[in-house]
Amino acid sequence: MSITAFSGCAGPSVIPSLSRPETYRSDERILHRLKPGETPEILAKKYLGEARLAWMVEDANPKETFRVGRFAVIPLVIQNRAGITDKGYQTVPILCYHRFAPSCDSPLCMPSEIFEQQVRYLKENGYRVIGPEALVEFLDYRKPIPKNAVIISVDDGYRSTYDVAYPILKKYGFTATLFIYIDYVGVSRQAITWDQLRELKREGFTIGSHSIAHSDLSKKKKDEDKITYMARLKREIFRSKQILDEKLGQDTIIFSYPFGRLNQTVASLTRQAGYKMAVTVDRGSNPFFTDPFMIKRDQILKRDMDRFASRLKTFYNYPLK
Repeated sequence: MSITAFSGCAGPSVIPSLSRPETYRSDERILHRLKPGETPEILAKKYLGEARLAWMVEDANPKETFRVGRFAVIPLVIQNRAGITDKGYQTVPILCYHRFAPSCDSPLCMPSEIFEQQVRYLKENGYRVIGPEALVEFLDYRKPIPKNAVIISVDDGYRSTYDVAYPILKKYGFTATLFIYIDYVGVSRQAITWDQLRELKREGFTIGSHSIAHSDLSKKKKDEDKITYMARLKREIFRSKQILDEKLGQDTIIFSYPFGRLNQTVASLTRQAGYKMAVTVDRGSNPFFTDPFMIKRDQILKRDMDRFASRLKTFYNYPLK
């Protein structure tokens, strides 16, 4: 047999190598081989449906192992939605601010230097800032949240939220929940504008309602009868949501009671208006069984770091027997 004839019958001289899968999947988790540029946010969006669940990917993968070419773990099973253990249960602190400045006279004003110290403390101590959407799911017993979850909130709508707080929060990779009362937006150089609110919303901030005119909703005014009082309540609660929805193209889910004051009628109307939750200024943290229309917040008025740290209660320990 000639060499030519033999060559024509032979198979390929190079056998292709078998490629290995880039992902492996079970009922409980996915293993994904990391590619250049992939982040926990990208993986959370791809496999869990939401970028804000990146913390689940981060918790499952120590930083030293999250490298290109290695397999990252994406957990699919929701563990311990309520954060309950044999030692206690998870709680969510909400920090409440009002305005910011280089130096302050009022207790409602936070010096920018101190605010940055506080935000840096959160970052360096492993706290994760979440938004109201995540808190709603936690209270509904639908999804877990990070162990050291905290919400940063800012009331009223001062421009210093945009000029001072926003750059500091962005520096450390955090956002906040802003509660705006409509009549104050854009009225002076001290007030935030609608364009600034739209920018903050694009950057991941949540915009909630703080009513129309920031009036005390818990009691009638001197010149009000029952009918005019109810009309005022509906305007402050319902109409403020409608305006925010229209101006910002959103479904406003959270309300902040002016002065933190409410009664049963106010809470009921807030629910009827379509909000999913509402916040007070009663001190304390919030476990999963908190009434979503009686959520607690701590006003950050003092400026020492020890007192600030004492407000960050993310776990309630059962009393020792």
